[in-house]
Amino acid sequence: MLQSILQNMIPTMQNLAIALIPLAILLALASKDQSGAFKKWIWRGIKWGILGAAFIATVKLGTKAVKREVYEGLVLVLGLIGEMSLLGFLWWNVRQGVSLDKYKLAGGASCIVAAALLLYHGLDFILFPIEMITFTNEIISLEFLMKMIGFLLGGLLTWLTGLAIIRAASLLSTQRIIAILAAQLLVVMAKQALIIVQIMAVRKIFLTTKQMTPIIGPLINHQVWFLYALLAVTLLLPVVLMLQSKPEKPIGLNPAQYRKILMQTRKKMRWSGALALGVCTMFLVSTVGMAYADEKVEIVPAVAVVAEGEQVRIPLEKVDDGHLHRFSYRSTTGETVRFIVIKKSGSAYGVGLDACEICGPTGYFERDNQVVCMLCDVVMNTATIGFKGGCNPIPLEYKVDQGKMIVPAQALEQEKNRFK
Repeated sequence: MLQSILQNMIPTMQNLAIALIPLAILLALASKDQSGAFKKWIWRGIKWGILGAAFIATVKLGTKAVKREVYEGLVLVLGLIGEMSLLGFLWWNVRQGVSLDKYKLAGGASCIVAAALLLYHGLDFILFPIEMITFTNEIISLEFLMKMIGFLLGGLLTWLTGLAIIRAASLLSTQRIIAILAAQLLVVMAKQALIIVQIMAVRKIFLTTKQMTPIIGPLINHQVWFLYALLAVTLLLPVVLMLQSKPEKPIGLNPAQYRKILMQTRKKMRWSGALALGVCTMFLVSTVGMAYADEKVEIVPAVAVVAEGEQVRIPLEKVDDGHLHRFSYRSTTGETVRFIVIKKSGSAYGVGLDACEICGPTGYFERDNQVVCMLCDVVMNTATIGFKGGCNPIPLEYKVDQGKMIVPAQALEQEKNRFK
């Protein structure tokens, strides 16, 4: 039961954290602008990001016309442009001593940053509960309840941590907030650049997967380290606040005025503690919680199959239960080629290699009726298995005839080099 909660809480939290943590620092920075103009730009970006993500989610669910990789690539490019612009404008502001309300370009850039972060990360947050309802056989069930609790807890923990960031960071000087924001944006930009390179490699734009996998493969497989880096930078905020010594009583102040100063100091300590607790909880959930959630995963054994003539034939009754089935075929030169089959709906099957373009032949397993990549723990949308893209299994040619699934032996022979 706890595993099911964590398995849905962790990806929700990790996805939202990359967006909400920088946004929280941005809002804390906006609190330093007495005119409120900078804050209005940020809230415009938040509004456009949420509405845009909701619109794309609606189009994607209603028409299937949205190509996820193209959408993500465009949004990430937009985000990088906004983030680089914002860093440049804020640096210029600090050097020139210009207040935020008098430099509208910084506000415009912050609007783009906020919109891009929510367009990218907000899409999954909106789609997750909808797809969970759509693809769950029994909505009124303990399994569904545990998934929803995990989803809501992940969102709640991230939101509360973001609120603590806003309160704590607003107690710092403008220069220190900008310094922490700059460090956070650099981490976010590095992750975004990696995903853009990954998309370009998969679509063979200027480079190929074969060329880039040795370079970006380790980074793609350990993207959670970007979250750890973001949390580490954020943890600097409460550390800075806690290191500020108790103020001495200024000469000339009466006791009431000094008590007000001490109250402000206690306020700093409370928000510092709340923020440190939130960041540490997120880190523990992402590490210890992830290890617990992933243990005791049952891997479906690969069933050996042989070709009859030039075809591999699999009786449909063996793969009609809606669960993941793994098969292995021994090629003419000795390589073991693995492939998976899962019934999606009606007469539709998802058939592909037990490998993908990004993570290689590490394969897939089934967890809570979901197909998951063994290496990067990405959950596949069952409806897209059999189609190219992302971490999906590499599609495999097949046909159904007389109650059997037929896979050409030649199609398997062509893919044998992937499993060397």
